[in-house]
Amino acid sequence: MATWWLAIDRQYTSYDELKHRKMVAQGWPDLGNLLTLCPLVQGGERNAFIDAVGALERIAYGNSSHAARVTWDLLSMKAGDLVVGIEGTSVKGICELRVNGWESYRYQSPEAYNHAQTIGFPVDWVDWNPQVFGFTPTAPAQSVQGVAGLQNESQRVADVWSNYQNTRRAP
Repeated sequence: MATWWLAIDRQYTSYDELKHRKMVAQGWPDLGNLLTLCPLVQGGERNAFIDAVGALERIAYGNSSHAARVTWDLLSMKAGDLVVGIEGTSVKGICELRVNGWESYRYQSPEAYNHAQTIGFPVDWVDWNPQVFGFTPTAPAQSVQGVAGLQNESQRVADVWSNYQNTRRAP
């Protein structure tokens, strides 16, 4: 199991929107539907995926920045991974994926949502409450670009999530 930061850019979406949509998502709607590239992720063919999405990004946006890496990380998430949503450096919520990113990928309503590259539906986002979880993980000072592995407090987040889930299941 991995633990991830998910940057939520308030200019384009919000934690509340992702929570309502019950998914993990990133932007770049003009990349189009990446479904045909999902087998590259499943097969671990990172370079081929990065090259293909980089080309799509240059065509759609006139340059290539970090969309390829972010979408690779997004689609590489696995069932059981934890995702901590942050707006800037503010921790908003957490969810656990029930299915692999490449298997659950959807290109959803780009005319309605900037964050059209989606995985995980349905996820149950849980608002981060330090009184419930006992602490708040420290988000990177400059936030993150899209998706990044949560490093220093990964095990602590996993432990409090497990405890939270166990208390929810208790009679």
